[in-house]
Amino acid sequence: MINKDKYPIEDFDVLIEKKGEAFLTFDCGDLGIRKKVDNSEDTFTAVRNTHNFFVEHNLINNNKKFNELKCVLRYLIPNKDQYIFFKKNKKYEEDISSYYENYLRYFLLDYSKKEKTLYVQSSFLQFSEPHTLSLISTHLVSVNKIIFLGDLFECRLFPKSDEFNFKASPEYITNFLGHKKWFSPSLIIDEEVFDEGLYKNHLDDLVGARKFVNSKIKFEIFGATDKEKKCFDFAGLF
Repeated sequence: MINKDKYPIEDFDVLIEKKGEAFLTFDCGDLGIRKKVDNSEDTFTAVRNTHNFFVEHNLINNNKKFNELKCVLRYLIPNKDQYIFFKKNKKYEEDISSYYENYLRYFLLDYSKKEKTLYVQSSFLQFSEPHTLSLISTHLVSVNKIIFLGDLFECRLFPKSDEFNFKASPEYITNFLGHKKWFSPSLIIDEEVFDEGLYKNHLDDLVGARKFVNSKIKFEIFGATDKEKKCFDFAGLF
């Protein structure tokens, strides 16, 4: 049973289908109820537990490979009217968890046998161990390439709002809901953004992962610019 009052979450839902699909869902609670959420802490916990899931799977059920894999970080998020009512009455007018639009989801990992491609968001790459992606890819049916991309979330609360859907720190979350530390990192490989490492960006994480992942599996950057491609090539990742 998940302790809904304790975050970042330590428990999570695992659904293994008979046809070989694996769905790992991390329920991170309600952004209207939780205070001062740092989504990077939730992500770190999810990445660590995903790694541990595959370590255990490797030991107990080594021969089973997955046709599909999704690792999802999920939040409830109220719209403006719902949140205003909650602040005034200390409860919602109705159960918002029954509405699809009231969910915000990060697909940290996304794989399907049909595409033979594993998609990895930047925060998963950043918080994972160098051998994590090797461990995961070993237990997927067939992987030709791994595509890395910046963190993107799915939420239908404001479907036509670029400010909400494509901004690293949407003001609705940071200002209106009060989660000042909320941040969805981009995948950065062409400038220094960290204090440590050879390249001081996500190239260090990519190089570390490349050492362990099967050399037949190609690495790609989603929507890479010419400058990013040169940095990628310079680091020996092409």
